[in-house]
Amino acid sequence: MTYPPPGQGPGYPAPQPSGGHPAPYHPQAYPPPGAPGPYGPPQGAPGPYVQPPGGPGPYGPPPQSGPEPYGPPPGGPGPYGPPQGGPGPYGQGGPGAYGPPPQAPESGPPKRGVGRIVAGVLVAGFGLVSALGGGLLVQHAVRNSDQKIRNKQYSMDLWRNVPVEKMFPAAIGREDPEKKSDGPDDERGWTRAAISSSTSCDAALSGGLVKLAAQRGCVAALRATYVDDTGGTAATVAIIAFRDLSAKEDLGDHIRDGRDKADHVVRALAAPGTQWKDAARTGDGGRAVFDMYTPMFVAVTAGPADGRRPGRLPDPWGNRPLEQKDDRSAWSSTAEGLAENVATRLANQIPKVGA
Repeated sequence: MTYPPPGQGPGYPAPQPSGGHPAPYHPQAYPPPGAPGPYGPPQGAPGPYVQPPGGPGPYGPPPQSGPEPYGPPPGGPGPYGPPQGGPGPYGQGGPGAYGPPPQAPESGPPKRGVGRIVAGVLVAGFGLVSALGGGLLVQHAVRNSDQKIRNKQYSMDLWRNVPVEKMFPAAIGREDPEKKSDGPDDERGWTRAAISSSTSCDAALSGGLVKLAAQRGCVAALRATYVDDTGGTAATVAIIAFRDLSAKEDLGDHIRDGRDKADHVVRALAAPGTQWKDAARTGDGGRAVFDMYTPMFVAVTAGPADGRRPGRLPDPWGNRPLEQKDDRSAWSSTAEGLAENVATRLANQIPKVGA
């Protein structure tokens, strides 16, 4: 079909001729009612494609009422399988045309294999062993941090490594080394009155002890004089150092065996304000320092601080043969107690001074 160019045709003005004169107007004639028009049948008449009632159309018979063309009738077989709700091709409850129907997932936790369980137990066991081992290591480290390692050589030469003022404190108790009180009901104490600057064994010791100490390898002998709180008793303390630990073992027995004789073991060290001298010595005592690495022994000689000599008592007391021995026994007990006091204090102080 040929269409007029744009701007021309029915409803548009006629094109004007060239030269500027308008084209003559020709009114359009419309077909009369009932006559066929240029583009179709007359108005009110049936078109060429109008289907008469009940007749076949140009493209075949009209659709018939019935089942849907794209689905099986209810209860009938579909194009891809048996009817809905009916048995499959292999019978009721059997698999379908393409295999068994899908199964619903089982409820509950998933099953674990034996291998996983064994591996979990082994990992837990190794973790427990590692934790216990770590705890033991930490405990061992803490114990080692508190461990004190003794310096044997330091203890052997304690008399060189510790100042003499620490070995002979300024004041000590009579029974308790750390206790000293002026109360009348408390124990009496001792006050240091003098310290010797000499360390010679021969100058500090006397009698049979000086010979025995030389035989056992005496290295040094330190001396200090103490006066008790009453001012009536003086005592010279000697700390004897040896090379061998076994040298101090039986020196106490030797001192106790010589108490009946006028064989005193320590030379008296004079102190200001007293008349203390060798002639005033009355009793002796001794005690070893209880430490496995310190070869030291403490020997003490005690007597009247005013210098009076022990002797035979006047009558009627002097007529008894044991009066002189009994007079020495009291001083010997005092010397023995002071020796034990000093030796115990040294044993307690050795770890504190780094030995």
